[in-house]
Amino acid sequence: MAEAINLAKILRDDDVLLESSIDSKAALLAAAAEHLGRTTGIASESILKALADREKLGSTAISRGIAVPHAGIDGLAAPAGVVFRLAQPIEFEASDNNPVDLVFVLIWPSDKRSGLLATLGGLCRTLRAETLLQEIRKASNKAEIRQVLDKAAAEATPRPSES
Repeated sequence: MAEAINLAKILRDDDVLLESSIDSKAALLAAAAEHLGRTTGIASESILKALADREKLGSTAISRGIAVPHAGIDGLAAPAGVVFRLAQPIEFEASDNNPVDLVFVLIWPSDKRSGLLATLGGLCRTLRAETLLQEIRKASNKAEIRQVLDKAAAEATPRPSES
């Protein structure tokens, strides 16, 4: 099985968008595709189609105001992502019926999907911590959000036992 990648290692400060004024799931996916198209060189239309096709399978909202849209992308050289902290929560068809204000969008080379699944699993486990969510929601800048994510991922990484 592929190893999970720390999201903070994928993201640059420019990949963290604070207080974004987005009013719908469709607008969010379009904004994510546009951003990721610019940063990866992959056509934003291809990214948007892949993200929208994944959402058709079921909402990627995971509860407590969080969504994690993701997709495998043909021709993508390396994983990429963008994080939105929204100015106002939006409807995302979450199982807990809560709107989302934190959205972590990941795209991955389609030939390395096991890495995507491992990373998504690690991210979802990390995002269960209420204190982490509070820190992300209160962070004053992009670098601080990346630091919070990096620290949380480091703490969640199992270390070899010393026997």
